[in-house]
Amino acid sequence: MTRHEIEQTLKEDLGIKKEVVALKPLKEFPQNIPRYEGLATPGLCVQIGEVVREGSMFYTTRENHQCFEGLIATGVCELSREEFRKAVEEFIDTFPVYKDIDTAMDFYEKCITSIPVPPAKNKCLVVGPLSTVADPDLALLFCTPKQADILVRIHSYLGNLFEGFGGSGGCLFNIRHAYYKRVPTFSTSDLSWRMFTGLDENELTVTLPYERLVELAPHIKSNVEYVNNFSSMF
Repeated sequence: MTRHEIEQTLKEDLGIKKEVVALKPLKEFPQNIPRYEGLATPGLCVQIGEVVREGSMFYTTRENHQCFEGLIATGVCELSREEFRKAVEEFIDTFPVYKDIDTAMDFYEKCITSIPVPPAKNKCLVVGPLSTVADPDLALLFCTPKQADILVRIHSYLGNLFEGFGGSGGCLFNIRHAYYKRVPTFSTSDLSWRMFTGLDENELTVTLPYERLVELAPHIKSNVEYVNNFSSMF
């Protein structure tokens, strides 16, 4: 299926209402894509929200971010343990996402073990609607639990596990895991991600490496029809 056909089945058959967001890290700066202007506070979640609301497309670098997790997740930049600790110390009093700094560092080590950090080999990250990003790396879908369940069902139908997460760090669970391991994931995310991407209370995030989305897409329509007719069978 073409990228257009994939987007069509996501919106028309699965019923995704919001813009499907594509991410594409690049080793060189693109010549035909505008650079993001200004500082996104805190970071990629804000930029993704702009794509959802406005359909904009751009590339972004470390200079455009206050929080670097989205760029770390896609191999655009690195952050040492010392830099992470300093960052947490600066915001933990006003944004109590961790009980204390020792808890934050323990959580950091758990995440490093469970979801490894990709090597920083890229210069920038392209962010935009799936319809405008050629050869995307990841696709972010903001969907209902029912829609997510259908995607999980298809992945299982093809013989694969579909891992999900909850916890602190939207980019960590929604991007890094899928990017590094090349597997789909879903997450309830965290407060910042949900707020700045514009998630509704009844939505969660599903992230698919594009090659996985290509595999799933041809089965979406038939599975939607089966799920919608399931209750009538009984």
